[in-house]
Amino acid sequence: MKVKNIKSFIDFYSSMGISLRIEKIDRKNLSNLKNLNDLDIKESENSITEGSKNDLKIIYDRILNLDCNLKDIATNMVLNDGKFDSEIMFVGEAPGAEEDKLGKPFVGQAGKLLDKMLNCIGLNRKTNFYITNIVFWRPPGNRTPSKNEINTCLPVTKFHIKIFQPKLIVFLGNVATKSLLKTDEGISKLRGEKLKYVDEENNLSIPAMAFFHPAYLLRNPIEKKKVWEDLIKLHNYLKEKRIRF
Repeated sequence: MKVKNIKSFIDFYSSMGISLRIEKIDRKNLSNLKNLNDLDIKESENSITEGSKNDLKIIYDRILNLDCNLKDIATNMVLNDGKFDSEIMFVGEAPGAEEDKLGKPFVGQAGKLLDKMLNCIGLNRKTNFYITNIVFWRPPGNRTPSKNEINTCLPVTKFHIKIFQPKLIVFLGNVATKSLLKTDEGISKLRGEKLKYVDEENNLSIPAMAFFHPAYLLRNPIEKKKVWEDLIKLHNYLKEKRIRF
């Protein structure tokens, strides 16, 4: 597998205590690559259609109408980030402190680690994937969302998936995996496997995968070694199914 982002690859491996050496870098080509990435980012910011804006407004309105105890103590409602018309959707657990402050998912230390991981295989939230959480407000102290909080938000998350219609869903962590797959199996057993998200009410059956939550990896860095295996499986699946990324 060809590594798509050398810097992210080195950073990710360095975090596991593995030293890598790059023999030669063509600075001229590196400069051209930077300019190309800047252009891609600018184009992606302007790519959302009027239809997508309307879809997001419907989702937003449904969230605001939820009767969730977290609404009164959170700073911001946190919905989404990334490319709305991409074919890959990541679903996490709930916002943390930094996400609550900025109103976007996965922007704290866990989000930065996730970006480095995904950049290694050519995935970038600005250009080719979309990300959200099951719960839209930060639980106090970053605790795990309660069953009631999850069940309150789950219908909107399912509607969100229905609107988005991804070709692949990647669940990040136990909460997202167990809640959306309706399983008691843990992430340690399901990670790296080919799974299926089924929503009979909305007549949906979408391929899925499960990854360790990046916050868990920060607390348990030894597990990062397993993530590279999962990233390779994800990359190979995207290529095999010709999913745009």
